[in-house]
Amino acid sequence: AALAASASAATVRIDVGQNGFTFSPSSVTASKGDTLEYHFHQPAHSVASSDFGGPCTPSKSGGFYSGVMTTSGAAENANVFRVVVNSTDPIFFYCTVPGHCNGGMSGVVNPSGSQTLAAYQSSAQTASLVVPPNVFGGQVASGSSSSSNGGSTSSSSSTTGSATTS
Repeated sequence: AALAASASAATVRIDVGQNGFTFSPSSVTASKGDTLEYHFHQPAHSVASSDFGGPCTPSKSGGFYSGVMTTSGAAENANVFRVVVNSTDPIFFYCTVPGHCNGGMSGVVNPSGSQTLAAYQSSAQTASLVVPPNVFGGQVASGSSSSSNGGSTSSSSSTTGSATTS
């Protein structure tokens, strides 16, 4: 059964900073078992999970953080950050580079009617930025050409656990 579940899991590509202080797409729907694959663009960006009620602050339990990915001289960083979705609850995320989250650089997986990205971004404008001390909850790996309909994985990686949301 686990093999069947992994065969149907999708990889959802999210570009980080490709068009300025943005995640693209900034709102996605993902099923349990899907992989979020963050692709980083110039100059420097990150992704950290957050709770709806605490914008620009790491999730209180579980979650993930990529660390700051600096990109220069290339369209995209050679590494990606992968996170396995363990719940269909809303997962908010933000960039930890100073000024980015407050400037609207955030996104959401599985938004709900009451927990919207617009409301999160509005609260984030005056929030205090908190940067996690270490990379956790996902995997930094060599980039691949993954798409939103299931992609490949890389053998060059650094595992730091998996994301849990509640």
